[in-house]
Amino acid sequence: MKPFGLGYQKINMCAKFCMLYFLENIELTECRTCGHSCYKPITSRGKTIVAHKKLRNFSITPRLQRLFMSPKTVEHITWHQSHGVVDGVMVHPSNGEAWKHFNSVHPHFLAESRNVHLGLCTNRFNPFGSFVALYSCWPVILTVYNLPPGMCMRPKFIFLSTVIPGPNSSGRNIDIYLRSLIDELT
Repeated sequence: MKPFGLGYQKINMCAKFCMLYFLENIELTECRTCGHSCYKPITSRGKTIVAHKKLRNFSITPRLQRLFMSPKTVEHITWHQSHGVVDGVMVHPSNGEAWKHFNSVHPHFLAESRNVHLGLCTNRFNPFGSFVALYSCWPVILTVYNLPPGMCMRPKFIFLSTVIPGPNSSGRNIDIYLRSLIDELT
């Protein structure tokens, strides 16, 4: 299934959220960290193997490519480097200290103004609308910061990258969930 014509994949994960069964681990049936089985026990009713948890991952490469194919957005893709800066006023993330520090640490990335800067955020919501239910989702959303402030927060430039299942926050283990996104970006 490919919603919206985008790459979509389900990735099995450990029931205790220790690891993803992804790339070199795709053939494993038990977690390397905790030893927990990847799959639920087979019931007498059916012989279908069902994973304990599945991470939903949406490919962002086609959406980033569309930014550069559209004549309306390609003229704004280098705005972050050419806009005027007012001293002491933060109008855009490119005026912030973190952006300036990143540019000083990675000058090769700064050399090409069309390199895409992304902001990542996540937060929990309960799809069933009841706080009693134990189920919740953690969507991982990416925002393109190359664009002007009026454009970078529009829905068509905000990308859903990953949906993390489960009632608990990812916390310190966020790198496990983001592995497929990091691999795609590298």
